[in-house]
Amino acid sequence: MCSLFPETKGAPVNIAFVNSTRKWGGVKTWTVDYAVELSARGHGVHVYGRQPEFVDKLNGLGVHAETVNFGFDYNPLTIGRFVGAFRRGLIDLVVCNITKDMNTAGVAARMLGIPVIQRVGLPGDMLDHPRLAFLLKVVRPWMLCPSRDVAEGVFRNLPHVPRDRVKVIQNAKRPVDSVRPVVPGPLRLVSTSQVNEDKGHRFVLDALETFPPGTFRYNVVGTGRAFEELRERYRPLEERGDLVWHGFSTDVPAHLGSADVFLLPSLSEGMPNALLEAMAAGLVPVSRDVGGVREIWPDSLADYLMPKDAGSREFRDALARLAAMDAAQLDDLKARSLDACRTGFNLLERVDDFEHWVRSVILA
Repeated sequence: MCSLFPETKGAPVNIAFVNSTRKWGGVKTWTVDYAVELSARGHGVHVYGRQPEFVDKLNGLGVHAETVNFGFDYNPLTIGRFVGAFRRGLIDLVVCNITKDMNTAGVAARMLGIPVIQRVGLPGDMLDHPRLAFLLKVVRPWMLCPSRDVAEGVFRNLPHVPRDRVKVIQNAKRPVDSVRPVVPGPLRLVSTSQVNEDKGHRFVLDALETFPPGTFRYNVVGTGRAFEELRERYRPLEERGDLVWHGFSTDVPAHLGSADVFLLPSLSEGMPNALLEAMAAGLVPVSRDVGGVREIWPDSLADYLMPKDAGSREFRDALARLAAMDAAQLDDLKARSLDACRTGFNLLERVDDFEHWVRSVILA
């Protein structure tokens, strides 16, 4: 697939994406999206990850991916292996995630004179510390932030990082062709975040307890530290058929495709991939106003952007409004959500921005 903007065209670039995290999160989804699109544009893409499901997903999509055992910080064996891998792959650019990526693959790249991009997912991901300051001084990465909110967090927490080495390219998705019409029956809700306390599932679950049985069907996709506790606490909702726990899944699009409303009650976010993925699938979003969410939220859906301190009552009110609508009204809201993706955070345009930044600034 060709790049949309002529100035981004040029010789293919060999890019290595490195991710040492053990669980699936937004940065992995971002990596999959970019790896697939950049590969389709003719670039050489190599992905190195710790989580087997992540590696298998990429290989299944035709992207070269390998499983890596990272070991301890600054592991010389791991650094040496990355040096060899980058040489064999003729790598031009390395994209890292968290500190362990940087102190292994980032160090290897620096030894070879390969530029490094560190993707920062949350404002608090990188806090000023002598070890981190030393690592950043050695590797000298460019920093890629998915929202202005995250970039401001970098400037606050790492005042020694030059502003001209920090780039904001908002997360984005490839939109579906059209929305799936609402079907008769309970309104279908879905969340696809990790099931941790900070993701706020309990606020939605508390709200759903106040509705008559059969009003909604809430599908929770994902797992995490709060999974067992929440499942036990809200077992009555599950037993009456209003709540389904799906656990971990690498096929999130299938779950989104059978839902109408996406719920993001998170207490903090950067630029949530899960939300963008849902809007790109044409779901009505209901979210807290956290992180960079407002940066992509359309005015036409302002009633469903909850205050940052929203509780169960606010989510209940929003869900009550949706439950009172007929199919045509809900389909209209779903179409607005899909249109916001097409015009505001389309993946093809964001990858154009990435290509242009890499060619004109980093590899210039």
